[in-house]
Order: sequence, then C-alpha cells, then structure tokens
Amino acid sequence: APVANPEIKISVAAEQWRFIAYLSFWGMVAYAIVLSKTLVTPYLAAGPSDGSTCGPFNRDSPSFGVSPGKGFDFSTQSHLQELFGFANICANWDYSPSRELTAMVYPLFEYSLVVYLCLDFMATAIAHKRGDLEEWFWNFSKVTFPVCVFLCSQFRMIFVCIAYENVQHHTAGFLGLQIVLILVAVQNTLFIWDSNTVYKQLGGITNTRRAALAYLIANLIVSSIKIKATIFVVMNGFGAPWTLEPSILPGKCVGQLVDLIWMIFNALLPLLIA
Repeated sequence: APVANPEIKISVAAEQWRFIAYLSFWGMVAYAIVLSKTLVTPYLAAGPSDGSTCGPFNRDSPSFGVSPGKGFDFSTQSHLQELFGFANICANWDYSPSRELTAMVYPLFEYSLVVYLCLDFMATAIAHKRGDLEEWFWNFSKVTFPVCVFLCSQFRMIFVCIAYENVQHHTAGFLGLQIVLILVAVQNTLFIWDSNTVYKQLGGITNTRRAALAYLIANLIVSSIKIKATIFVVMNGFGAPWTLEPSILPGKCVGQLVDLIWMIFNALLPLLIA
C-alpha cells in the first residue's frame, strides 16, 4: 500500500569515504606495481620482435644505454628515470598493458574521492550553519570545493597523455591531483583548528592544535617544494636540475626524497588519520 509520507534516511560519514578514497588509491598503486613487474618488465626487456622504433622503443640515448628498436630495463632505464633521475609511482602505469588495465580500476579512486569531496563540503556547510565554523573558513571551502572536484576529474588524463610521448601533458594531470590532495590535507587541518576539535589521544585541545599546526607547516613546506618541481616538468619537459642532485639518502636524488616525504604527508598520513 502507498505510504502517506515516504522517506528514505541514509547515514553517511564523510571521513569513511576519505578512507575509502585513499585506500582505493593505494590499492590502484599496488595493482599497477604487480602489472608492471609481471607484464611490463618482460615486455620492455624483450623489445619489439620486428625492431620497430615506435612507442616506448623510440629513444636514441647511448649515454643512458637505450637504442631505437631495442629493449630496455624498466627499473633503471624507464623514460621517467631518464628525465627525473628516478621513477615515481606513475611509472607503474606508463606502459601497456599496465596503463590500460590500471585505467579500468582507476574510477574506484576517482569516484570515491569525488564522493568524499561532496560529503565533506556538505558537512562543512552544516557545521557552518550550526555556528561551529567562522566565516573565513566557510568562504575558503566554497572556493576550494569546485577547484578540487575539477582537478580530481582531470587526473584521468595521465592515462590519455602518454608519458613517453608528452611528459608535460602527462605530468599536468598529476600536478592537478597533487593540488587536490594538498588542499584536502590543509582544509582538514584548518577544520580541526577552527572547530576546536579535540583528539583525546593527543591529550586535549592544546596538544591537538600543536600537532595540527606542526603538520600544516611541515606539509606546506614540503608541498611547496614538490609543486615547484612538478611545475618545472610541466613547463620544460624534464626534471629541474636541483632535483637530480644526490640527497642525504644514499642512492636517491633530491627529487625522489621530496616525492617520498610528500607522499607520506598527503597520501599516507591522511589514510591513517581518516
């Protein structure tokens, strides 16, 4: 029989979707790593059977140990390794068939992140109406929300713009995701500060604010360096000279160290905090 006043109530938690989004990202990365090791590495090492110089076998760089139409080692001679001095996580989906197969599972990350962004914005709007947030934070959220949704939707271009054909366009998609993850981390930290959120594990509001401020300052410092390096690649098509210099970690260049620290602050810690 018809119900007089039908309604459906669904309870959702924005932070659960943030956890799902970041978990999906690392799941996608793990999946791509398996593909690169099992399918891509032997394919690139064998080289084209007909000596074709198309696709990834088009380089002529004797100093780097690669020749047109010849195979090369994925771990030490990838295109990103030559340009950046190291291979970041993107290298795991740069080559077929990993690129196509990873693109098929990528929507799990994109859609869950967009869902989180929408739910987080709604939660912020409700908190603002309750009077828990100041006007400046609400205005900040209204600006960052559409920016994050748009840039998140454009990260898929890393699968369209192939790294070994146009590294600038390829990196531009990753730059957009970097900005999204930074804005999400910054906004969540500012929310804690503005709403006087307390983590009992930290011993009260004073220590919560100290931890939030320390995380925010450290993240902004490393993120500014990371964004600067990425913009250089987008503008020039190769890694900035300073990123190729040896770092304090043996066997790792400065760019790789910055990339590692940035990933911890913006892709790993948010997963644990959520």
